[in-house]
Amino acid sequence: MFVVIVTGAAGVGKTTYLTALTDVLADDEIAHATVDADDVSWAYPYPDVEARTQYVRHAWAAYRDQGHELLLLGEVVESPEHLAGLLEGVETADHLLVRLTAPYMLLRQRILAREPVEWSGTQYLLEETRRWAKAIDALDGAHLTIDTVRTGPLEAAAQIRAARPDKLGG
Repeated sequence: MFVVIVTGAAGVGKTTYLTALTDVLADDEIAHATVDADDVSWAYPYPDVEARTQYVRHAWAAYRDQGHELLLLGEVVESPEHLAGLLEGVETADHLLVRLTAPYMLLRQRILAREPVEWSGTQYLLEETRRWAKAIDALDGAHLTIDTVRTGPLEAAAQIRAARPDKLGG
């Protein structure tokens, strides 16, 4: 069992970069499952870190029960404790932590461009994004840091695969 965790603040491109990685793995017929923590924890009140970790654990269990051994996970990893909880939840220590970065003002611009104008959660997301960006920048243990301003999704997918070719081919 192996997990690639793609982390970064809102607006950094986690979903876009996960999509590129899942596409290149599928093109090479490498079996995997992809879980975007935002998709499995879409609720109000907004779930805390423990609840998000539990939702990820349940989603992964369904894929694992179907024989998957490779997980691609997109999540805002807020602390070393959060990372440890995710790894415990997906029952592996073998992982590749990929940190995506971009300047806060660009993150803000991307969020405002993608979210509906009338969405009541926009201000909350913008405030959390500033906090998340700082927390993720300070997070120790990233195996790979990718600047999404300078590196496109397909180039990033190649870098991720090259970091662990034993698990990701390439």
